[in-house]
Amino acid sequence: MKALDILACALWLAPLYVVGLADCPTGRQMISSYVGQAANNGHRWAIIAASVIDHLARLLGDDPRHCERSFLKYRHLDD
Repeated sequence: MKALDILACALWLAPLYVVGLADCPTGRQMISSYVGQAANNGHRWAIIAASVIDHLARLLGDDPRHCERSFLKYRHLDD
């Protein structure tokens, strides 16, 4: 699951990096912690994305606050 999370983040950030809207993907960032951080900062798109990711995580048997928990756990590793 973690590898899929990292791949999703790289696929999300790569096009944004090309047009100058994001930093270069590091290969260590997870989409759930990236979205969790943005949701924590109040970004509307991230709150919506977090609810979708959290729902998918819940279907797979994970915590219903997956993005928030991932951000809090990995915030120092993603930088």
